Amino acid sequence: MYSYASIDFETFSQCDLTKCGADVYAEDITTEVLCLAYAFNEDPIKEWLPGDELPIDLIDHVRKKGIIKGHNSGAFEYLIWNNCLPDEFLKLDINQIEDTLAQTYAMSLPGALEKAAPAAGLDIKKDVKGKRVMLQLCKPKKNKDGSLTRYTPENAPEKFQVLYDYCKQDVEVERTLSRRLLKLSDSESKLWRLDWLINSRGVEIDVECAKNALEIVDLEKENLNLKMRNLTYNKVATCNAVSQIVTFLEAYGIEVESLAKEDLSALLETDLPDICRSVLLLRQEAAKTSTAKIKSMLMSAGDGSRIRGLFQYHGAITGRWAGRRVQLQNLPRPTLNQNEIDIIFNTLATKSIHNASREIDMIYGPIMPAISSCIRGFLCAKKGHDLISCDFSAIEARVLAWLADEQSVLDVFRGDGKIYEHAASGIYGVEVTNVTKDQRLIGKVAILALGYGGGVVAFQHMAKVYKVEISDSDAENIKLAWRDKNKKIVKYWYELENASIQAANNVGAQFTAGPKANKVTYLKKGSFLWCKLPSNRAICYPYPEINMVTTPWGKEKRALTYMGVDSYTNKWTRLKTYGAKLSENITQAVARDILAESMFILERENYPIVMHIHDEIVVEVPKGFGSVNEVEGLMSIVPGWAKGLPLSAEGWRGDRFRK
Repeated sequence: MYSYASIDFETFSQCDLTKCGADVYAEDITTEVLCLAYAFNEDPIKEWLPGDELPIDLIDHVRKKGIIKGHNSGAFEYLIWNNCLPDEFLKLDINQIEDTLAQTYAMSLPGALEKAAPAAGLDIKKDVKGKRVMLQLCKPKKNKDGSLTRYTPENAPEKFQVLYDYCKQDVEVERTLSRRLLKLSDSESKLWRLDWLINSRGVEIDVECAKNALEIVDLEKENLNLKMRNLTYNKVATCNAVSQIVTFLEAYGIEVESLAKEDLSALLETDLPDICRSVLLLRQEAAKTSTAKIKSMLMSAGDGSRIRGLFQYHGAITGRWAGRRVQLQNLPRPTLNQNEIDIIFNTLATKSIHNASREIDMIYGPIMPAISSCIRGFLCAKKGHDLISCDFSAIEARVLAWLADEQSVLDVFRGDGKIYEHAASGIYGVEVTNVTKDQRLIGKVAILALGYGGGVVAFQHMAKVYKVEISDSDAENIKLAWRDKNKKIVKYWYELENASIQAANNVGAQFTAGPKANKVTYLKKGSFLWCKLPSNRAICYPYPEINMVTTPWGKEKRALTYMGVDSYTNKWTRLKTYGAKLSENITQAVARDILAESMFILERENYPIVMHIHDEIVVEVPKGFGSVNEVEGLMSIVPGWAKGLPLSAEGWRGDRFRK
């Protein structure tokens, strides 16, 4: 029996894969297989086309529970195989799937196949021309009269031959890449399969309320755009016409670099002519609801009105998940309280669009921010069930203190847990019991901004988020006071920087940082620098080098650099890092491992997970089953490898997702 088969599909559908997601795409009645390319081990690549004789060798491989490899095979090939092929192909079991995309991400390489192969040092490349032809053949062609036509093997034989060759080339690239990648460890393979299960399970959306809300938002946008045109004498067509708004403001002597959220808020705090202020307020109000998210929810809703495929395994260098489809990681923060949000949902469900719109506007203020406050609530429990959500309390602050052995901070978490008050106490030199509300807020900003080497800029950025106004000199003094009270954390930054540089310069030698019980170990092997975590998982820094870099404060120094995907440009490029940034990577990686341990525990105790966002887990259970207290307790179980780490979780129960 062959050890594995590499496969790749090319498909056609009227459904938009990028907007609807793979599960909706695979289930769509118009979706069909155009070709299947496959190869066993290093054997020649074969192809199967609809109408050909069945590929008995491949079917027999599946019957014998053989391994099927592909790039993103868990989220695409698996679904196409089980939904779009003739029954004779048999059904794939997820345990037969080996996904090179997961392996690629686990090694901190780009996810897209055409980027992953060269990043892994391979000469073999995807067929660029073939991809262009594939995009022509995979969906209908819209004619000038609005009708749809499509290419077929009969009317475009040459194009289809290019497609077949492209599919074969993808198999060759995938299996060549596979030889370069490390397999997932047993524990990570289990986590990948749990991730697949959660993605397949999905979460329900309240379709009726979402549709009604979208209609109300669209009507309100028309109203706001009309107000904008009337106010500006038709010089600004819509509230989203940024360049026209900038030109309009410039005519009044207002220089505008950006109308991004924070810049707009700052501009509104300055002296402005009344008409300019009104224009900016209209722009601000129109931007306060994420209509795109409501549309994405509706388009992604598949069987049972559930949205699936929401999470990308190992989407960040730390191993944390990345959001897909609706992007749950950046849902807008509500400005209304939960009782008000619940009333709005009742209004959306029971009133006509006109009456609901008028009632929301009259009682809860402008429509846009009111609907924005409800975004989370469109995600809900299915009939007869509840959602239970629990969030780790200050997990990063706890993990960082544990890694650095900052016992004074750990003692706070083991005691009253008032970490912001204790931080303020250290900054202001007052007793914890005497810390004022304003001082506590400064303590919170300090905890969130300074733990990973942040200075005045980082402090002021976080202060703006919490609407704290403070001078740069005071911010500098707070930074120095915080570092003085957290000497072990500061020391930890430099230990990590030294260990990583030493390891990058000495192939095969191990260098450690942190206390023995919680140490991390750096090791360069081949072209990759690995950082082994207390959980025994390792995070990866590809192609490490030690280069001279310029620090944000203008100093030249030797620093660790590595190849990675830039979060701003999404390009594969050389990135620089430093000790405090490494501590952030490790802290978030350990927090992710804690989350993963809790996910296994909850599933084992019959709490099926439907969502997880940062350090929060959401389960869906029958009404009357389980409790918030039990989920909090299960999530507070400390893994054996994290002895001494104080964990705590807080949660709620309800029929809709909320903050």
